[in-house]
Amino acid sequence: MARAPQLSEKTLALLGLKEKDMQVYRSLLTLSSAPLRRVAQEAGLNRGTVYDALKRLMDAGLVSFVDAKAHRFFTAEEPQKLRGLATRRELEMKKAREQLDSAIPGLHALIGKNNHRPAVRYYEGRVGVRDILEDVLAQTGALREKAYRVYSSPGIRDLIAASWPRFSSKRKKEGVRVKAIALGAGGKTVGLDERKWLTQKESAPTYIFIYANKTAYVSLDDRKHLFGVIIEDAAIAQTQKMIFDSLWRNLS
Repeated sequence: MARAPQLSEKTLALLGLKEKDMQVYRSLLTLSSAPLRRVAQEAGLNRGTVYDALKRLMDAGLVSFVDAKAHRFFTAEEPQKLRGLATRRELEMKKAREQLDSAIPGLHALIGKNNHRPAVRYYEGRVGVRDILEDVLAQTGALREKAYRVYSSPGIRDLIAASWPRFSSKRKKEGVRVKAIALGAGGKTVGLDERKWLTQKESAPTYIFIYANKTAYVSLDDRKHLFGVIIEDAAIAQTQKMIFDSLWRNLS
């Protein structure tokens, strides 16, 4: 007899089921009708696990039962019922989306009621740093003056660039300008950018972006892995801009 195709964990999760639920369901299809003890033997699972699976399967309409004198006999419904389960889940998701559509405007209305509290987001690794770079471009590109500022750290500059090698090309294509103060030696202009150097013996341990109403900090942890933090707060960003611009004017 051909073996029935296995349903993925993702598909089962969308149906509200687990892998062991399907294991029990397949066993019941083989047995036609059986008590809990026999189902557990056939499925190769303990009774507690089978009992929990049977409850979910009954809730899903995939298993029914009949009480006999000494035992409760369980029966698997036709596999066609799985399609019906999927249809019910689709309808439930449609209803959930409608409720979300009604709730989202009210949730948006809450934004800004506590402007004195900065929003802080944490990012890890190259993927996280790329998310920061994408946010820099997205937020800056939406401004009337498409420009941001950075404090460039030699020890981190190349690692950030490796997180998104085509970042500079993308930036130039979108017409986003940048002013960079290099906190140490190295670095060069590549187009639509200006650079000045703050000469010092030690390189700064953190790379800083100042853009829109945000500041982003990228650094290395003890294992030399990249991590970053974005702080969304207009006052903090404005203060950083003032400090940067004052320093920029005094550098040659």
